[in-house]
Amino acid sequence: MLALAAAAPPGFAQELKTSGFASLVIGRSSGSCQPNALASRYDSSCTRAIVDWSHGGVVTSDWEADVETRAGVQFDWQLTPQWSATTQLTARTLKDQAFNLEWAYLSYAMSNEWKLQLGRKRIPLYYYSDFQDVGYAYNTIRPSPDVYGWDVVNYNGASLSTAQNVGDWALRAELFAGGEKSRKNPYTRLFTDEPPDVSWKSLGGLVVEMSHDWFTARVSYAQSNFSQRERATGALLELYDGSTKAKQSFVGLALNGDWDVWQLRSEFGKAYRMEAVGYDASYHLVTLSRVFGGITATVGNSAYREKTLYPNAYAISKVDTDSLALRYELHQGGALKLQWDRIRNRGESLLGGNARVLSVAYDLVF
Repeated sequence: MLALAAAAPPGFAQELKTSGFASLVIGRSSGSCQPNALASRYDSSCTRAIVDWSHGGVVTSDWEADVETRAGVQFDWQLTPQWSATTQLTARTLKDQAFNLEWAYLSYAMSNEWKLQLGRKRIPLYYYSDFQDVGYAYNTIRPSPDVYGWDVVNYNGASLSTAQNVGDWALRAELFAGGEKSRKNPYTRLFTDEPPDVSWKSLGGLVVEMSHDWFTARVSYAQSNFSQRERATGALLELYDGSTKAKQSFVGLALNGDWDVWQLRSEFGKAYRMEAVGYDASYHLVTLSRVFGGITATVGNSAYREKTLYPNAYAISKVDTDSLALRYELHQGGALKLQWDRIRNRGESLLGGNARVLSVAYDLVF
């Protein structure tokens, strides 16, 4: 970065921009008491709901502010007319996640339409992936965990993207490749007190987004190899088919609309992991919002469905969630939110039963 900065042409004014975000989230669950299939630290909770799979966030019957509360700061440095650098650090109140490096990449503008990026980024599996941590950017307190929640969030590698107009349509496309090793993986920490390391290797995918007037459509595809390694011994863990490495793929479709005071957000997806990992999954999320002055009301439904080749060994999950959220613009860059979720578990998994989650949040960008 310093070498690139030194190579800037005479008279070029380098610029460093700083921005940030924060979310204070308080929540609790209520509902039927369930046997506990999670890690032992949840043994004392009668009711529970997983609100953040990727980071291991679980709300219980006690009001808690340390499950989803987070803050982040981002630095964007324009080094030369073609080169720039971006870094984003986040802090969470969850155990073992005090600081995370979410973004750290160099960008090279090959032309006005094409850009190459090298470094650490978010895996663009979903519509909200690039700004999922920025609670102020969406109307609900969280994107539904029925859809948003896999064991790896980031990747280290490269991406090639383009943004251009095709007739009356705006096109954005991104091709990416890389991999990630997640130590003491927070997702697996939900189920065990000794979380293994999780690896997504040979990761690659493509995202295409088209928008025109009020309508936006986004299609995504990603695939990788998957493995888990026990930390104590360093041994690869055996999967359901007896192997230690699996292939997995993800397909997603988002269809969104914005009309004056109305806003529609929808996502549909499938995950193909069955042969080795034990299950395939399908999921969807639909929300409809309306603005009433300074208040935005949102209703939504989401669902997650699994099927398995190993019915005697794998307990499938089938979850439906209905949501109601209210957002009030408290000041410029700051919003208060209130959300109620009704979760219905129709599967065999003991991760949670029928539950209700009440959450309050204050989201800020600066």
